[in-house]
Amino acid sequence: MALIIALLIPLLGTMLGAAFVFFMRDEMSPRLQKSLLGFAYSVMVAASLSVLC
Repeated sequence: MALIIALLIPLLGTMLGAAFVFFMRDEMSPRLQKSLLGFAYSVMVAASLSVLC
């Protein structure tokens, strides 16, 4: 159960951040949009790898 909670917290945070970028895409520059999506992606990868180690 603790593993599921440990996976859901970063997942929800990443989904929230990516959704924010997705819905605000017309109001921000493409460079900022790519940077924020890349950050959200790297957080999710780091969270999934930290659970495996």
